[in-house]
Amino acid sequence: MDRALRAATRVFLERGFSATSMSDLVAATGMNRAGLYSAFGSKHQLYITALARYREDTEPELRAIARRALDRPSSERLDAPRVVADLLEVVARHSKEGGFVVRAAVELADDPATVRRVQEAWAELERDLAAILALAVERGEMDPAADPERLARTALVFIQGSFVVGHADEDDRRLNDAAAGLVDLLGGVATASP
Repeated sequence: MDRALRAATRVFLERGFSATSMSDLVAATGMNRAGLYSAFGSKHQLYITALARYREDTEPELRAIARRALDRPSSERLDAPRVVADLLEVVARHSKEGGFVVRAAVELADDPATVRRVQEAWAELERDLAAILALAVERGEMDPAADPERLARTALVFIQGSFVVGHADEDDRRLNDAAAGLVDLLGGVATASP
């Protein structure tokens, strides 16, 4: 079942929900139509399950970067702009896949089940970013007037847009330059090393 789910995830990533037929899923998974319906209920439910699998496969790396930053001893510099840069490096690597969460948000924006899962993914990332930036403010590494929640939301929107640009643009320089620009902006809010 795991192999079939991974195969379905790849097809949805490549083609999206609407352009993927049950015949495409049968061919990719090696399961017959009845087996797919029995295992997943519907094409939509398979898509939701594939979206969850994609998150399970891709988000641990982002969460590990955030966790390392948040668990850093107070005696060590947090360097929030560098942490955001590390997150953006992961995004750049995954952007060629198309960013399943972004694709789901665009293609199935009117589907409550999809929207709920997309918003959960965004909320988790935004919460991690806000915690990192708040810790940087608390430690005196960023301007005390900085608004960690606003900066986190800005970074979240940038990251989601990065999936689109990274997927559609064959030249990585645009995304890399923009990522460096965001890090520079965050660095401008950072204070000198204590």
